[in-house]
Amino acid sequence: MSNIRQGIVHQFRKPLTLLLLGAATALLVVFGLRPRSASAPPPTQLWSIDLGMDSDFHKRLGIEEVLLDPPSIDFITNSQIICGYYGGSTPGAGRPTSSSEYYVLEINAQTGALGRKLEFPALEGNYRALPVAESGFVVFADDELRKFSDQFVRGPSYATPRVQAGESFDRWLVDVAPGGHTVLLYSHRPGEAQGKWAWLRAADFVTIKSVKGPLPGAIQASDTAGIFDGADDRELLSTGIATELCTRCNAHFLTDDLLFLDEQQSYMIQTVTGKEYGTGKLDARALNFSRSAQATRIAYATGHYVGSGFPIQSRFDSITSKIMVLDWSTNKPISEIDLNEPAGNPSAGLAQMALALSPDGKYLAVLLHHTISLYQLP
Repeated sequence: MSNIRQGIVHQFRKPLTLLLLGAATALLVVFGLRPRSASAPPPTQLWSIDLGMDSDFHKRLGIEEVLLDPPSIDFITNSQIICGYYGGSTPGAGRPTSSSEYYVLEINAQTGALGRKLEFPALEGNYRALPVAESGFVVFADDELRKFSDQFVRGPSYATPRVQAGESFDRWLVDVAPGGHTVLLYSHRPGEAQGKWAWLRAADFVTIKSVKGPLPGAIQASDTAGIFDGADDRELLSTGIATELCTRCNAHFLTDDLLFLDEQQSYMIQTVTGKEYGTGKLDARALNFSRSAQATRIAYATGHYVGSGFPIQSRFDSITSKIMVLDWSTNKPISEIDLNEPAGNPSAGLAQMALALSPDGKYLAVLLHHTISLYQLP
């Protein structure tokens, strides 16, 4: 495996020790000091399909989930979904082998029918397929950032060549800003004290700006800044200077100026300068976070294990969780879905799960294990 670059350690594969918090608590969303309803109506399920029907996704079904990189799903238009996934993994490491592939599969959001598919050699564990503005998407795979139209026609590309120094390779990370107009590309060569943070136009990959900055494990993008993971916190990098956002937390851009801070048992909606706009409670974390490209809606899963053991919980019987859809402009819950299932391997949890909101915010796609379902939201 010396020819494999170190990939991102996905949050979803970590043992969910922060979720071992006892019985479930009802979700109370608060805007300012005004309490709102602790529950929201369920959405209407429109269809559900088994992705195992796809021959390449079917290869994953014979591998323990804890060893798999989680798939991703995203809407590229209101009627098209893409699913990015690896066809294999390395036993014991959850990393793709040099002989596996990375795929981007099209799914018809109206019918659930499987469509076109892209295939790339898998050389590392942090490939991404991400929607961008004007109904396209970008794929970071096989040492290149590529743009595709909603018809899967290839457009501009940006080389991300591998550089080796001894046993180590350089590191590349990518994310797309909320509006879909900007791609943040991070790179770091072995032995260098800092990495390069470059903001590119999504339309043609022309560099807007670049700065030297810290060495993160993961990044999130806005048009002008980036969020990265510090030693025990989340930090904001804008002009080459990093500032702390929160500790023992996670942070997501809602817009260039507005953030959603996941603080384990609660969340906060605030500006990048710290002005608070809303707060609410979480069961444990806001996992599988997704935002709508054109509407003020977000979705996330929050939940915990149900089990027994004293003084340390050592038996995990089931997982209870909720998928929440929230309007962040009013801090009002829109809809929720209850999830309850056997725990299986506690280290896997809900690792093989992904959420996606349509650009107009009217539909929610939920991928759990190997089943994807589409819901119409109130």
